[in-house]
Amino acid sequence: MNILENFNHLFTLFLVFPFIIGLGIYLTLKLRFIQFTGLKLSLSCLVRKNAQGAGNISRFEAVSTVLAGNFGTGNISGMAVAVATGGPGALVWMWVMAFFGAVIQYASCYLGVLYRKKTSEGEYVGGPMYYLKNGLGYKKLAIIFSVCTLFGALTVGNFAQINSIILPLEKIGGNPLYCSLGIAALVGIVIFGGIQRIAVLASYLVPFKALLYLGTALVIIVLHYERVVPAFELMFQSAFDWSSLIGGVTGAGVLRAMTTGFDRGLFATDAGTGIVPILQASARSENPVIDAISTLITPILVMIVCTTTGLVLILTGAWQQPGLQSTNMVTHAFSEGLGSSIGGYIVMISLVLFAYTTILAWFYCGEKALGFLIGSEKAKIFRFIYLLAIPIGSLVHVSLIWTLADISITFMLIPNLIGVLKLAHLVIRATDAHQATEVVENT
Repeated sequence: MNILENFNHLFTLFLVFPFIIGLGIYLTLKLRFIQFTGLKLSLSCLVRKNAQGAGNISRFEAVSTVLAGNFGTGNISGMAVAVATGGPGALVWMWVMAFFGAVIQYASCYLGVLYRKKTSEGEYVGGPMYYLKNGLGYKKLAIIFSVCTLFGALTVGNFAQINSIILPLEKIGGNPLYCSLGIAALVGIVIFGGIQRIAVLASYLVPFKALLYLGTALVIIVLHYERVVPAFELMFQSAFDWSSLIGGVTGAGVLRAMTTGFDRGLFATDAGTGIVPILQASARSENPVIDAISTLITPILVMIVCTTTGLVLILTGAWQQPGLQSTNMVTHAFSEGLGSSIGGYIVMISLVLFAYTTILAWFYCGEKALGFLIGSEKAKIFRFIYLLAIPIGSLVHVSLIWTLADISITFMLIPNLIGVLKLAHLVIRATDAHQATEVVENT
């Protein structure tokens, strides 16, 4: 177990971290800080009239599906893991990862729509496997990415979500096996309806679950407002205090905060991993640039939810309570924060909704990855494999689950970053042309 954790820590520190920072800075400068300049348009894309181009779902449904995958246990249980493992400073490094991850996500979504294809069943599919193969001719790397996505769907989208749901349910007397079978039945009802049914459900559930959870967290923050400034001071001190780096405990803690923050940021936002362009490829599209811009808002929204969770854990002192881990730490924090057990039940309800939609979104990505490997018709077998795997996630130890999930995301990330780096010139050229057109139209 420690071997896996140490491997992931070193892999993130020496490969993932410099790769994301380097590519993120390059794209941020070349695309003129589109994470900021594109936010207004990204917001407007959610409320404007649906695009009339080719595709299977509306742009709002596509973004809702992306958020269905993003608003998962990584926003709740993942924050408990982050603060317990990397300390409060991990939250700061999550913000850094989300900022640079957003521009990488923008580039990958543009490429995902640009290189998408229409299947014999009339469904539009896309993602890193398609631009790696058709854009670069890297067929073997496309296959590697698809295999990693399958593993990611089972670990990140299935095991981690189910495990986080089962922990609090088991605490109040629920049987893990029966609970997981019930969830599997609810998942099965939706996944046999394809992307349309997943997208419609996500467009209703995502706003509700986000408002329920975020509203409660904000109430707790207001009730403990006097501790907010010290909490932020603790975050930044933990994130950047390098004074004892050489042979010191503090410096080692900073490195752990950095790698944990990046791992949890990747898990929560999926920015750069490649699942967002897979989900976005089904949207009705008139312009790949606008489609990509429409997803810029998602890492911001996810970081707001993650930050409020982290604040509640710090403000209530739950992160320092011995014996608490994952979801149980968050339910304790919300109960303490509200001074009532209602807080814990709100977390449980939110967690079930968060995990449920994330399970659906990751299933879709896994099926499309398998479809790339063996064909869309044969890939339908993944629906049965995915459902049968759900009870397994309730039985695996929590620390092993999160380690496997982090490794899965890392191995998805690397092939996608290679594709984005190699095809960045197409993204930059298209974005410059779009921005130039906007300038002309506004003069």
